[in-house]
This record gives sequence, C-alpha cells and structure tokens, in this order.
Amino acid sequence: MREVLAALHAWSRRGVPFGLATVVASSASPVTAPGDLLAVDPSGEVCGGIPAGCVESAVLDAATETLRTGRTRLARYAVGGDGPWPARPGCGGALEVLLRRVTPHGAARRVLAALAGPGPVAAATVVGGPAPFGAQVLIRPDRTEGTLGDPALDEWAAGEAAGLFSGGGAAVRWRAGRPAVRVLVQAVPAAPRMVLFGATAIAAALSRIGAGLGYRVIVCDPRPAFTTPRRFPDAHEVHRAWPHRWLAGIPVDPATVLCLVGHDPRYEIPLLRAALDTPAGYIGVLGSRSAHEARLARLRADGLPPAQLARLIGPAGLDLGGRTPTETALAIAAELVAGRNGGTGRALHGLDGPIHRVADRDRRPAASLR
Repeated sequence: MREVLAALHAWSRRGVPFGLATVVASSASPVTAPGDLLAVDPSGEVCGGIPAGCVESAVLDAATETLRTGRTRLARYAVGGDGPWPARPGCGGALEVLLRRVTPHGAARRVLAALAGPGPVAAATVVGGPAPFGAQVLIRPDRTEGTLGDPALDEWAAGEAAGLFSGGGAAVRWRAGRPAVRVLVQAVPAAPRMVLFGATAIAAALSRIGAGLGYRVIVCDPRPAFTTPRRFPDAHEVHRAWPHRWLAGIPVDPATVLCLVGHDPRYEIPLLRAALDTPAGYIGVLGSRSAHEARLARLRADGLPPAQLARLIGPAGLDLGGRTPTETALAIAAELVAGRNGGTGRALHGLDGPIHRVADRDRRPAASLR
C-alpha cells in the first residue's frame, strides 16, 4: 500500500485532484481486503487497484463520478449469487467501498502525506453511525490530529489504531453504543530499512524492487564514481562512506535487511562482523559457494561462533536460474517475501491448499456488510 500512497501524495503535491476509492470491507475475494485503494485523476489515469477484478471497472466508474461531483458515499457491490457481477470459482460475496474526492488543499491531502511517509501512522475514517460520515482523524503513536467530531470517539479510535501500528493493515472497528459508530482504521507501520552495500547494477535493480515492496532503501559504497543519486533513482538515501563504519551509526532492528551486493575486500569482512553484531532480520551476501566458504572461514578465524555465522545467508536469493542483475535482485526479493510471509518458495502448482493465506485482518461476513 505504501507505494500507492506515495504516488497519490505525488499527485497532491502537483495540485492534481482525484477520486479515491477505499475498500472498507470485503467477502468477495480472498485477495481483497480493507484498505485497498484505487484512484483516478481528471485525465483518466488510474493509480492502485481493487484485487477483486470483477468489480474493478465499476469501482473506477464510481471514483470518476465522485471526482466530478465531490459527493462522499459508501458503495456496495455484490459478486455472484443475486449480484450483477458474476463470480468465478473461489469468489463471491460482497464488497464495500468508500468513495471521496481528494483535492490539493483538502484535509485528506494531509492524511495522505502522513500515510505515505516513513510512518508509523494511522488514519481513522467514519463509515457508519451518527458521527459525521467521512470524518477523518490522523493518529500517530504520540498524538492525534483532527477530530471525528467527538473527543471520546477520537480517543477510542487512537486505541484501536495502536494495535495495528506494528504490522500495518486496515480493519473496520465498531464502537459500542446506541447507535454504534463504524470506523475504518488504516495503519502504516514504520518502513523497514533495506540497506544495500555496494553501488552495483544489482543494487540498482534491488532498490527498485525493494522500494515497491515498501522498504526504505539505502545504498552505501565508498566509491565516488559509482555512488551517486542519479544511478539509484529509486533509493531513498545514497551514502558515500566506508560501509562498516557507516553501519555503526544507523539504527538496525529485526525488520532491517542488510545485503552485501558488491565485493570489495577492503571492507567485506569488517562489514560482515559489524552486521552480525546487529539484530537485523536478514543479512545476505552474494558470491559463489566457494567464495562464501572462504568468507565463513575468515570469520571463524576471527572468533565468530557458529550460531552467529548461521545468520549469514549466502548465496542470497531463491534458485530462479537467472544471471542478470534484475534476475538476481528478483531472487533476493523473492526470498525476502517468502521469509516475511512464511512462504515455501516452491511453485504454487506443486502445492495443495489455498493460494493466498488469509491475513490477520478484520474480514466481516457478507451479512454484516451494510
């Protein structure tokens, strides 16, 4: 979601209004969930999408109409059964979508800017009940900005958002009362860091893929001719520095990815020692198996214990059979996605069971979509 939010924020910065469709609730498809976004600008350019493709064109038409009229509303789409959109096997149910117009100077722009940032941040939007429909509040870990029309409701929404900060996602929450208030809470966690050591062609390809996966991508290399922002347009930061020294000065947590995508004997071993002293969740290195064994031997000679060396993933990446920088970057990214989501890395046609694991998000049954 972060890359879509960043694109929408870029539209706002350029002064472009757009119609925005946000999925509030879904039982129509296992890949569609609260928080999915689709937007359309006055020229007809589309950003984002609704994974339940059978209704995507209808949602686009509704977002285009909302851009023209400015009317905020909630639309419901029934898929299969008695609904006008036929369902293929495995689909069927209902989809609820919040439609609104976002203008360059409206309050929604401030919310988009925050959600597109490095986070963590959340937004709560009233989608049912006596509170002002469409009212929105921005929630940060330490404060709340804006109001849903009632301080007690703002405080309750902040408490609901707190549970989503760590993992992100979106969910519909109900505040008990007579009548109850229905709120869509969307949260974006702090962007995990992907630090690439070596200003190589593989780093350029991996920075592009990593940014699309929601990482804050950082490239570090001491070579002036190679380490320039122009060579890494998708990276958020580019640092010309000795990697092992620079690493000591940045925050690293279990969500951080550290990957050595170049080979420079001047800093490789000191960098790997420094990386293994951090709590980074992934420490990957490239190179042949023999090169990796030689690397491990040097680290053992330096006194690093087997348990620490076991954290070093080399050669990094899944076996995709590729050789080019982009193919190598894709193999590394695939390993990261599989590790993050508990995937096997095997071909889907050779596995049994559901293709998509249901995320731990609020999915209300179709009967409750009202």
